[in-house]
Amino acid sequence: MKMFRVCLAVFAYMGFAAVPAARATVYPGNGDASFGGAIGQGSLDLTNTASTFNGTLTKGPGGFNDVLVIYLDTVAGGIGSDTSALNDGGDGLRKSISGFDGGTNRSVLTFPAGFNPDYAMALGPNSDNFGGIWQLTANSGNNGLPFISSANLSPTGTSSNPTYTFSFDASQLGVVGNGSFQMLGTYTSNSGFRSAEAILGNVSGTSGWSPFTASSPVTVTVPEPASLGLLALAVPALLRRRRSR
Repeated sequence: MKMFRVCLAVFAYMGFAAVPAARATVYPGNGDASFGGAIGQGSLDLTNTASTFNGTLTKGPGGFNDVLVIYLDTVAGGIGSDTSALNDGGDGLRKSISGFDGGTNRSVLTFPAGFNPDYAMALGPNSDNFGGIWQLTANSGNNGLPFISSANLSPTGTSSNPTYTFSFDASQLGVVGNGSFQMLGTYTSNSGFRSAEAILGNVSGTSGWSPFTASSPVTVTVPEPASLGLLALAVPALLRRRRSR
């Protein structure tokens, strides 16, 4: 009980000033316009406060008619060195993640060395009116990729809005405070037909059912919550001050 009162006193003394500040970074697309340039000639503003990430995609010149798939390497392990083990054709967003049309057509994306994704976010505001996050599992079959959460994509039902927003909680993906993870985005149709447009990294290949090679994923960091860090420093100091009286 005494420690509880001490902690309350610390927070009152701090005036709740320990709320962690948001971090923001703007990532440009790779410049490609093979699907009209919505992603390749757009940009992504990514902001995080602790483990909550908020993205604002500023669309390039073309319509956002297809699906932005962002692969996330958050923990040890992962799906492997490429997308060849993904075969979920259950719906348009799962096909986009898999690069697979549910039949015989496939566009394999080879990941860069050291990038082994565990999850994928698929954003299809116009093609599928939804954005979500799925865990990557090998040979899962139709509807076999485990659904994790909505990505809170807004707006949906349009391909021409200047900006689109989304958000996710990295702690749901195994990332803890003071940890980091990597992201890489590729733009595909909701049949898995891939373009050379990319963001949060780059891809190279010929648009269609052809192999692609990815490079230059971005690394982002989840800071340790400032309030906890300051509390760890402030409580002992306050206790020493109380004892000295």
